[in-house]
Amino acid sequence: MSSETIKSSYVTSVSYRFVLKWILKGKELKKPSKDMANASVIRSDLYLFKAAKDLRFYLEIDKSHYYYYIRIKGSQMWSFELAYAFLVNKETAFKLEASSNQLSFLSSCQYSNISDEEDVQIHYLVIADLDNRSSSEEYDLEEDDLSLKEDQNTVDIEGRPDIALPGYYTNKMVIDFIRRGDIPNFDISNAIEIISEMKKHNCEVLKILSVQYLMQNITSKSVRQISRAAINYNLPVLERACLEKIANGTIETK
Repeated sequence: MSSETIKSSYVTSVSYRFVLKWILKGKELKKPSKDMANASVIRSDLYLFKAAKDLRFYLEIDKSHYYYYIRIKGSQMWSFELAYAFLVNKETAFKLEASSNQLSFLSSCQYSNISDEEDVQIHYLVIADLDNRSSSEEYDLEEDDLSLKEDQNTVDIEGRPDIALPGYYTNKMVIDFIRRGDIPNFDISNAIEIISEMKKHNCEVLKILSVQYLMQNITSKSVRQISRAAINYNLPVLERACLEKIANGTIETK
C-alpha cells in the first residue's frame, strides 16, 4: 500500500493505492453455494483502512455469466478505481478486469480455466481518491451495502509497512510491481529480461505474466528470440507454443 497527497492553493487531493491478493478455492468460483442469497456473486473480505476516514471496500465477482465479471464497492465518501485484476491458476494468468491496456495480452477467465481443488489467486490494484464534494452536497449514487455477510471478515490494512526488499533486487520493473503493483510496459526484450532474473528476484507472478506476454507475441520476427529464451530458462510450455505455431503455419508476420 502506498499513499500520495497532492496539494495546491485551491485543492487538496488524497489518494491511496492498495496492492492486494485474494486467495480462494477454484470450486468457490465454479460452484455457487446454495446457502447464498445471491448464489451468482462471491464477495472478498471487507477491507478497512483506519488511517483514512471511512475508507472501506470489497471486491465482488459475478459468476452468472460465461466470463467472470469483477467490480469494487466501497464507502460513499471515497471514489474507487479497480485499476486491474487478474487471476492466477497454476502457471497461467487470466484477466478479470479489462481496464488496463497493459494486460490486454491475457485471455478472459472462463469456468473451464479453473480446477476445483486448486488454490486460485486474484491479484488486484485498488486506487482510492477522497471525494472532494462538501458535506452539504448530496450524493446522487446509492450507498453500497457494506454490511458483513456470512463468511465475510473485516481485514484491517492500517499501518502495513512498505515491503522491504533485499539489496540485490535491482530490476526497477520487478521492484515497482512488488511495491506499487505497477504492471511493466512489456516488450519482448524486457519480458525475457524479467524471466532471466527470476532466480534472483523471486517474483513468480511477474514471471507468469512475462511468459503469457511472450506466448501472445510469437511472430516471424520474434520466434527465434522467444524460443531461445524458452530453452535457456526451461519453459517447455512456451517452447511448445513456438513449435506449434511454426508447424501449424499460424505464425504472424508482423
